[in-house]
Amino acid sequence: MTVLDLRQMGGIFVKHEMRRKDRLVSDEKAREIMEKAEYGIFMTADAEGQPYGVAVSHVVDGDKVYFHCAADVGRKIENIKVNNKVCMNFTCNTFVDGENYTHRYESVVAEGIATIVEDKEEKYHALKLVTKKYAPMSFKDSDDYILPKMDITGVVRVDIETMSGKVNAR
Repeated sequence: MTVLDLRQMGGIFVKHEMRRKDRLVSDEKAREIMEKAEYGIFMTADAEGQPYGVAVSHVVDGDKVYFHCAADVGRKIENIKVNNKVCMNFTCNTFVDGENYTHRYESVVAEGIATIVEDKEEKYHALKLVTKKYAPMSFKDSDDYILPKMDITGVVRVDIETMSGKVNAR
């Protein structure tokens, strides 16, 4: 496969062939890794191509990733406005396996298009998902927290176009 070839894997396309094919996982497993990762690294580039990455509290909803942020301010929001092509990395279950001179991990790289969510229903939906993941014990009372902050809270949606996951486990 060349870099220009596309290979379909469960609905998402992988643009580049992975060198360590023995570590490649299915789209189903990749989504599982994305969902259980404590955070994702959201990466953008500005109009001049200067890269920027920041950890975000995310949720996965089908082929979309949502996260909350400040509304309409900040470097990631400014970058999305000029270049909405983004990348995210999700990593979990990491540890150094010194006996075998390796690092164990589960990881996914997802590329897609970022959108600042303006629709109130979609924004509310995303914030409910974030609350359910990160504050499950308080979820039943989450409207008391979410609704008063809707106007000052931003939500970004990443529509996943490509992803690849790999695992180096025992």
